[in-house]
Amino acid sequence: MQNQIPNIPARYYFRILNILEARQISTESVLSSIHVDLKKYLTAPDLTITQEQVRQFVSFCLKYPKNYDLAFEIGRSLKVSSHNLVGYAILTSSNLEQALIYISKYFTLIIPSFRVSYFYHEDQSMELVCEPVYEMDRLTLNFHLEAIAVALHCSIHELLEDRLIPYDIFMSINEPLHIQRYQKLSKVKFHFNTLKQPSFRVRLSQKLLHQALRLADEETRRAIELKCQEQIYAIKNNMDLVLWLKQLLMSSTEALSMQECAQLLNISTKTLQRHLKVKNMTFQQIKIDVAMQKAQHMLSQSNKSIFEIAEELDFASASNFSRSFKLYLGCSPSSFRKTQRGF
Repeated sequence: MQNQIPNIPARYYFRILNILEARQISTESVLSSIHVDLKKYLTAPDLTITQEQVRQFVSFCLKYPKNYDLAFEIGRSLKVSSHNLVGYAILTSSNLEQALIYISKYFTLIIPSFRVSYFYHEDQSMELVCEPVYEMDRLTLNFHLEAIAVALHCSIHELLEDRLIPYDIFMSINEPLHIQRYQKLSKVKFHFNTLKQPSFRVRLSQKLLHQALRLADEETRRAIELKCQEQIYAIKNNMDLVLWLKQLLMSSTEALSMQECAQLLNISTKTLQRHLKVKNMTFQQIKIDVAMQKAQHMLSQSNKSIFEIAEELDFASASNFSRSFKLYLGCSPSSFRKTQRGF
């Protein structure tokens, strides 16, 4: 796992196998497509698969027209306890607010390719935001956004049962063919194609957040959280933080500070600085590298003006951007664009 983004627990995806069998689709062909031995999985329930295997798995499953609702089905099948240690930390939380904070804090242990963050509005309502950590193809991305959003709602419903108060979820994906299935979900309204960036947002009232959980147990929750922290620490020690940092900056539509990046990576700013020093790199150097990668993509793939690109990449001015670009690549942005387009 060193020098790459952490693998993903296979258990989430292999829940689909039962659905495929019911739809008379060979599960052996699905597993062989991603080079996984079912016997190995059955004897090692903590088996993980790579991001590329996930992409292949999703692509293989969705090539069958009858599987258009697979993301909804897998999301609906997940229970809070499906998330192992994180699930039990959620179940033993004192109220829904604390449970959601734990989901945000330890989402890396659930699906490391996505992050969940939260903030509060003036009325003390909470807004949860789920977005990808790195770039992925549209099919895989939308599959995960739908599955995670449905799973989150089902978890909230499981935690509160008949005390659930109506709330809203806003999605970047288009309205699905199985929209009627969403309309049958209790006390939630999904709003599709309402966000520009690939993500979904959940708005929860203060009254909803303060609902107590029936399995609340502070002592047990603290013991479980220590175990979660140990797992996070193990992941951080075995991953390339520079790679994660670059992926984080690449996928962000906003200019992130070092402090914000450290928070999103669940580490301290000092830890991030220390890691960069070992790699003989600086945060500013990585920001420039990522900005230039983004600039090259926009110059070759879009019709945005130099001014628009400079503004989007948070440069003080178009001339400042052009100067940096020339220092980095040895040519001006306009020359680069002409070369890429074969003029």
